[in-house]
Amino acid sequence: MTTKPVTVTIDEHLHAYAQEEVKAGRAKSVSSVVNAALAARAEADHAADAAVRKAVAAVQADPEVAARVERMTAHVLAQATSADRTDLDV
Repeated sequence: MTTKPVTVTIDEHLHAYAQEEVKAGRAKSVSSVVNAALAARAEADHAADAAVRKAVAAVQADPEVAARVERMTAHVLAQATSADRTDLDV
């Protein structure tokens, strides 16, 4: 896999953490700590996206479930609209 040098700004405490990981021998460099964190985040995001796609497919495959979701969505939207109007009355 190719790498690309970039410049980033991170919080001081995260930089200190990355340096400690290197000092303790758990990482080769600060860059490797950042890379590992981004890789973990990307993997988690992809897994979450896959779970949502699977749930949507399951709902779409069952007309009863789809109808129930539509009713629940309408109810939540009605509540949100009502709450918005209530906020305006303050």
